[in-house]
Amino acid sequence: MRGYRLGNVVGESPAWHSEKQCLYWIDVRRQQLLQLDPSASVLARWDLPEVVGAIALCHGHRVCLALKHDLAVLDVDTGMLKTVASVELDRPANRLNDGKVSNTGRWFVFGSMDDRPQKQATGGLYCADAKGQVRQLHDGLTIANGIAWSPEGTHLYFSDSSPGVLYKAAWDEDTGSMGEPIRLALLDEVMGRPDGAAIDLAGNYWSAGVSAGCLNVVDSTGTLLRKVALPCRAPTMPAFAGVGHSTVYVTSLIRPQWDQPGPWDGALLELHCDVAGFVPPLFALT
Repeated sequence: MRGYRLGNVVGESPAWHSEKQCLYWIDVRRQQLLQLDPSASVLARWDLPEVVGAIALCHGHRVCLALKHDLAVLDVDTGMLKTVASVELDRPANRLNDGKVSNTGRWFVFGSMDDRPQKQATGGLYCADAKGQVRQLHDGLTIANGIAWSPEGTHLYFSDSSPGVLYKAAWDEDTGSMGEPIRLALLDEVMGRPDGAAIDLAGNYWSAGVSAGCLNVVDSTGTLLRKVALPCRAPTMPAFAGVGHSTVYVTSLIRPQWDQPGPWDGALLELHCDVAGFVPPLFALT
């Protein structure tokens, strides 16, 4: 294991760009998009006008950003930012949070959360198509998180981080719609409440245990298979990457109440695994 001590306040949403062979992710609270070329250890940053909850890599030099209430596209070459759609303007206390591109690149599914300290179940789950049109998939979540698909694309996983519940639902990739979610597992404070997630090629769900400094690997039935200890206290999301997709990058955060963050809190971690993972394709946003 190695890492990059970047001091991200809330590092999130790592995504591997297979064409560029580089990693993108965000710092939610610093309002930044970041890019790492691991072959040269070169880091780039783009400042954003507001908080950002998730990203979807697009074709060309574009990144789709889930900002506070907007989906927007950033041209990383020119710095130009264009709003594509607005979401939840009637829920001013919410912000967008977590997102992932579906297995064919046709859909960007993202969530929202109550951004107040005393949170309510005002968050939802949404789906954007290639034209930027947005539909709601689910409602009544506190912190929508952990979005990932089974390798064959027939099931969608997501979580509500506040109560620690992991859900699974049937998914129709042709229509971008999901069936009724079922409660798959409960990951509590001690086990590691579920934050962001990724899927390996065996169909196992890798969940960042944000309260326990670990990755929880859960199979398709909700059974905990293994726990991977990490040197940071609050990991936020894993992403498979690299040649053969057997490298896992993990983002992390620094909680404001910590008087003295540890050396790896807020770092980007790099793990080499004995399994390969699924890397989402580029979002086919037109």
